[in-house]
Amino acid sequence: MDSTFTLLDLGWQAYFQQQLSLDDLESNRIARICSQKGGNYELVSEFGFFNIESDSDMPSMSVGDWVITDTEQNFLRLLEPSSVFENIASNIDTVFLMCALNQDFNLALIKRYLELTHEAQADAVVILTKADTCNDAAEKRAQVEKLDPLLIVETVNALDADSLGCLAPLLKKGKTIALLGAVGSGKSALINTLMQTTAEGKAQRNIGDSGALKIMPSGAILLDTQGMRELQLAEFDSRAIANFADIIALEKECRFSDCRHQGEPGCAIKAAVKAGRLDEQRVADFMLLRSEDGDDDQVTKSKPQEKFYRSAQSDIRARKHSSAE
Repeated sequence: MDSTFTLLDLGWQAYFQQQLSLDDLESNRIARICSQKGGNYELVSEFGFFNIESDSDMPSMSVGDWVITDTEQNFLRLLEPSSVFENIASNIDTVFLMCALNQDFNLALIKRYLELTHEAQADAVVILTKADTCNDAAEKRAQVEKLDPLLIVETVNALDADSLGCLAPLLKKGKTIALLGAVGSGKSALINTLMQTTAEGKAQRNIGDSGALKIMPSGAILLDTQGMRELQLAEFDSRAIANFADIIALEKECRFSDCRHQGEPGCAIKAAVKAGRLDEQRVADFMLLRSEDGDDDQVTKSKPQEKFYRSAQSDIRARKHSSAE
């Protein structure tokens, strides 16, 4: 197992540097959690790997967290994370939200993943896979782009390395990425293709035995824990549904039990909107949440990410211009 890593290799950034004290710089050590099993944490630093056991005085931590230890590898403190998927992973810079361009295409699910990612304070990029098997890829991509005018959306064939060239600006050295998506969305295929040895002979390097953190050929870090792979939206959905409790109660008053609230006679929700007792936008958001196919016209209210998007889009435009020449 390769135990030689620099802090930049491991994803160290200025955000964390600003949290260091003079003692940290002179006497203490910096390490990142690369795997977790129960209360046992495996950490990696410039000095190699070591383990610590959690105790009652330690905060809750997860893979991706940065910590400060003394020279004897005793835990001192946890650095404030830049993003948090609670109890699953921390300090993910960019999340690739995966969705296949086939019968599993689900705009509502993409929106929910977007909201979950923004809640974690990570940046989101939507990757639409199986573009080679879809006749209306451009139309579906346009639907996703309507969710946020600043959202980066790419259509790819996850099995084709050339098709993934559009992701290069997002896979910079030291950046930590993760993938979210339903079964069949192409997560494994995308990872396998991105992890292929490059023409320069750079192969992936596992950070620790578990492989929860991997350095990709580009120098980016893939955070691929079982928790991220199995992340379920049930808790998130429950919170979202709770926000529409009044609408759920009102729809029981509709004339028809299977009312879709789209103009059917005796629709209590439409009547409430017309009477000004319900906000039309809230009803539209509720319908999108409940819909299997989603609604083309809804716009998610996401966290502003202008700096990230414009920087990445600038890189993408530069790459396309270079290719054209």
